[in-house]
Amino acid sequence: MMTRLALGLLAILILATPLLYYLTTRFYAEDLMDIVQDYGIRNPDIDLEADVLEGLFIQFFVILGALLCVIFLVMQFVPRKLWQPFRHTLDLIRGFKVEQGAIALPESTGVREFSLLNATLNDIMEASSKSYRVQKEFTENASHELQTPLAVLQNKIDNLLQDEHLTEHQAREMQEMYQEVRHMSNLSRSLLLLSKIENRQFGTNDNIDLCRKIEQLLPRLEGLAGDISININYESPDLSLKCNEALLESLLSNLVVNAARHNYPGGSISISVVPGRLVISNTSKEKPLDASIIFSRFYRVQENQKGYGLGLAIVKSICDYHHWRVDYRYTHGQHAFTVEF
Repeated sequence: MMTRLALGLLAILILATPLLYYLTTRFYAEDLMDIVQDYGIRNPDIDLEADVLEGLFIQFFVILGALLCVIFLVMQFVPRKLWQPFRHTLDLIRGFKVEQGAIALPESTGVREFSLLNATLNDIMEASSKSYRVQKEFTENASHELQTPLAVLQNKIDNLLQDEHLTEHQAREMQEMYQEVRHMSNLSRSLLLLSKIENRQFGTNDNIDLCRKIEQLLPRLEGLAGDISININYESPDLSLKCNEALLESLLSNLVVNAARHNYPGGSISISVVPGRLVISNTSKEKPLDASIIFSRFYRVQENQKGYGLGLAIVKSICDYHHWRVDYRYTHGQHAFTVEF
């Protein structure tokens, strides 16, 4: 800004030079120059026009320099004082987290505009915190209120299926009802998990050894894969993550389930831990998936495909929660998902 100001004043000086010359010769030194001409003074040391111009330009540059110094001092100290309340507000709202509640900003700052800004920010933060609390309570209540009756209904249907007086038609209908209730229970559980992740209700993060965690989960992952073999490759055996352990387990489970679902009987799943990345790939006879929508909720390759279309959406939410990046690619007949930490 100071450079622009200096260049602007220099441009004004250059443009004003002809005007200064005209004023000097026609007003300031006009009478003296007439006297010299009228009385025939021929002293070569006397040059009134040059002397007056020199004096005026010296005065002009002195005034200009003083003006620049004053402007520089004003621009250095006055804005710093005026913007101090704004910087204080900025430092406070940087630490604002909706799950921790609103931060009380001072509404009296000495500057009317900044006081109005703080009052508006206080209202916004309070409304956001209130909305978060309402969503959190709804999620917690829904998690309990939905799962309990579904579990009771599932249990009752299971008991009815054990009744020896059921006809074959009734047993078949009851079995379909049981599957739908189970589907509803799993779907609501997945949606509630997504809501909890997006509301950042998983606050505890620990240092997790990724390879050790995979080894602990391996029996469970093999159970999810069924007759599909799982191959493990640890190129980076000491990779440690700062993350929520439950969410990491959910990420691994969903990626393995997805790899098994898009596989074929007797196929294979590869889990590789390389520096800074986790890669899970699987053999497949299916075409490449659409990478632009694959992480969308309820996305399915086929309408009759198993699952709810939420597994990869949960994976994406978990990665966003931890500031990780997940990508999909299809190479050499294999679907591969890469999580970059």
